[in-house]
Amino acid sequence: MTKYSLATKRSDDLPKRPRQASEGGQALVFIIIVIAVIAAGLFFLNSMRKDAKVEGERFAHEIIEKCAFQHDVKWLHGKVASDRRVAIPPAMDDQFIYYLTKLGVPDRNYTLSGQLEFDSYFVSPHGSYKTILTYPAQHATVNFTIARPSGIWLITDFGVTYERPPE
Repeated sequence: MTKYSLATKRSDDLPKRPRQASEGGQALVFIIIVIAVIAAGLFFLNSMRKDAKVEGERFAHEIIEKCAFQHDVKWLHGKVASDRRVAIPPAMDDQFIYYLTKLGVPDRNYTLSGQLEFDSYFVSPHGSYKTILTYPAQHATVNFTIARPSGIWLITDFGVTYERPPE
């Protein structure tokens, strides 16, 4: 007579799954997640770079609009970087606007040249721009540099040269 026992199966009697295959699957999932995070980060940084370029161009046109067309000295005082403010007194900004006011209002068909650059491809946008403004009696070349050191656009330097000085 044979005895049958209802004993439970031991763990070494169970079919074994390869442990390496399970670990390999986990590693693959981890690598996919890391690649997705890096891709999302690069997409975000590239999007920020494109936005900064558009904002910088808009700010450059705003400088010409506020200074050459509206002669707004208060706006200029608020947008000049503190480093420049320490090196050059605000009276020079007033004189800049005064001479532009004396020339009158330039032709609206001006061309702004220059470009925005970035440190380390994504951070610290800054740029140099130049435009030639045509007044009824002469031309004026306005050069300026801009930067966004702490989230707001600032004018880091500017100047104007005239075909001949205003009278």
